[in-house]
Amino acid sequence: MKLIRTFSLLALALSFAAAPLSSRAADTKKSDAKPYKLDKCIVSDEKLGEMGKPYVMEYKGQEIKLCCKSCKKDFDKNPEKFIKKMHEAEKKAAKSDKSAKPADDHAGHNH
Repeated sequence: MKLIRTFSLLALALSFAAAPLSSRAADTKKSDAKPYKLDKCIVSDEKLGEMGKPYVMEYKGQEIKLCCKSCKKDFDKNPEKFIKKMHEAEKKAAKSDKSAKPADDHAGHNH
């Protein structure tokens, strides 16, 4: 009986010691999610980082960054609305990037 109790206590102690290691492994696991490309929260339109470290999560293979954890409640009410908003903002940003750059390295001078 004493031997069983000793082994039980040892197993319990090892499980507590291993728990932090397993959570660290999960934290360092690289996600295959598509990166979030915007610099603003798609819920509040606040610039990321102005309210502290952004809240980062994954939704259907897409990384999502919110300005704070409380925005997650609004996101969860209608995630597809915010995903659509994110895609529209990414398209708009891509268009403005293309129009800001000259189409040709030789623009503005003659040969």
